[in-house]
Amino acid sequence: MPKKSITGQSWLSLINIDKVYSSDKQRQAFSLFTMIAIAIIVISMLVVFNYTVYSPILTASLIAVDITLISGTFYFIKTAKLEMVALISMCIVFIMCVALTYTGGKENTALYWLMFYPVVCFASLGVKHGCRLGLCLLLCCSIILYGPDFGQVNYGSIEKSRFLASFTLVFIFSFIGEYFRHKSHLAIADITLAQTQDAYTDQLTGGANRRFITAHFLKLAAKTPENYLPFSILLLDLDYFKRLNDTYGHDFGDTVLIEFTKLLDSQFPNSAVKARYGGEEFVVILPKETAPVAIKLADDFRQCVAKQAILTSDNKRVFITCSIGVAQVDDVDHYSRALKQADEYLYLAKEQGRNKVVSNHTGTL
Repeated sequence: MPKKSITGQSWLSLINIDKVYSSDKQRQAFSLFTMIAIAIIVISMLVVFNYTVYSPILTASLIAVDITLISGTFYFIKTAKLEMVALISMCIVFIMCVALTYTGGKENTALYWLMFYPVVCFASLGVKHGCRLGLCLLLCCSIILYGPDFGQVNYGSIEKSRFLASFTLVFIFSFIGEYFRHKSHLAIADITLAQTQDAYTDQLTGGANRRFITAHFLKLAAKTPENYLPFSILLLDLDYFKRLNDTYGHDFGDTVLIEFTKLLDSQFPNSAVKARYGGEEFVVILPKETAPVAIKLADDFRQCVAKQAILTSDNKRVFITCSIGVAQVDDVDHYSRALKQADEYLYLAKEQGRNKVVSNHTGTL
């Protein structure tokens, strides 16, 4: 497992699993708008063929439901606010169900139409709101069926008891299904997030790895360029790292990499993305920073590294240095080109004696 205590984990907050959540949103939207489509068709047919039979209250309620459902659909298309549209739609259908129960519909068959409500309510609203609206409808129907006479139609005693028993069973099993589906979804989301974070974490240092930059960060920057562009790339390489390994052993080399990662995390701002790119090479991305600013930050870091002593297993103080190449990215599609430039500047820094910062903006520092 990655050593997550080594460095700060601000970069992990950039990792999301939108695909997992978007699939659940699609399920909710499909359930809701299937119900809306069926409801609009059925309600329209009921009004057209039965307006002479229905009471004026019921007819007006059905027409209002149709208009509201159609309006909600257009509102969703415009705003994509699924939760709000779902809640309003199910509240309107709730009112329609109460009106149906109160008036009886055609030949007192209204109760049959209520059975679908808990299923769609839980599917489109989830456990919390689905449970509230379902229980409220059950309570309202119970009052209408068994409460005092305030103008509602009369149902047979057997019909009332069978309806309440059937509705309660549908509600209970809909609740059980949605509750455990939701728990399973959250568990899968947690596992997916943990696996994604692990895949993007360098196992030695606990910081981000190269895959995080190429597979996640660049997609994020392309999706919301206003939050990241322009950004600067710092390509850093530890000087004489092979010599350190050969002289003090690979365990000390690992210690150097870990301590260097700590310095990256402490010396650059939290908004910066720091990653181990491979071996002793690291990359730092500075969102919303141009190359001149990045060069100054890079040189401050270079000087900080040169002053830090790392202790060997026998308490010998060893000083390290790093070379840095800097380039600027104005378009995410040009990232590879900018990275290649930073690599060329890093090579120049090595050629010019190491422990330097090189960029096309200032030459060598």
